[in-house]
Amino acid sequence: MPERSPVNRFVGMNAWLALPLTLLLGQTPATDTPADSPDTQDPALVRQPSEEEVRAAQELELQELRLEVATLRAQLLAQQEEEQSRLQSLEQQQETQQARATELEQLRQERVASLARAYEWLISADQQLESGEQSIGPALVSARQELSTALSIADETGRGQTVRLIQSALARLSTVDEDVAQRNLYVARRQLQAAGFELHEAWRLSINRQDTTLVNQ
Repeated sequence: MPERSPVNRFVGMNAWLALPLTLLLGQTPATDTPADSPDTQDPALVRQPSEEEVRAAQELELQELRLEVATLRAQLLAQQEEEQSRLQSLEQQQETQQARATELEQLRQERVASLARAYEWLISADQQLESGEQSIGPALVSARQELSTALSIADETGRGQTVRLIQSALARLSTVDEDVAQRNLYVARRQLQAAGFELHEAWRLSINRQDTTLVNQ
């Protein structure tokens, strides 16, 4: 076998040495990626919540919903109670107003009747004086009694104008006895007629059904 020349041996050795270097130079080194990187993390390695944790979370959410429902229910109940209380208050107020209106109407009718009877007694007293009969004392007493009853009712219902008319009529009647005793029959009859006019006006005001209110006339 012919012996290689030193040159050939050198070339062959260089070729053999260059081969691994060429391969190494042709490869791209791989970049190491951290094992715990989110981009490369294996989904199978992500920790899933346990059944107990899931049940605990569901139970907590359920408790919150129950608390919210209980709060809404309490608010609704409070609103219903407030509305019921308001309705009861309105009903009581209406009942009170109705009872007062009924009472005032009864007082009005009583006052009208008393004024009418007092007026009749004044007419009777005037007719007695006109006929020459001077014993008008009983008629005046009856008239005063009726006027006092009407006055107390008028005071209770707050009828200002009616009260003033009745008071004026009573004041006139207080002088009639003295006028008759002094034989001032003309003056006595004028007083009776003036008192009768005032009673008629008080009666007219009392006939008005608006008189059952508490507004003064």
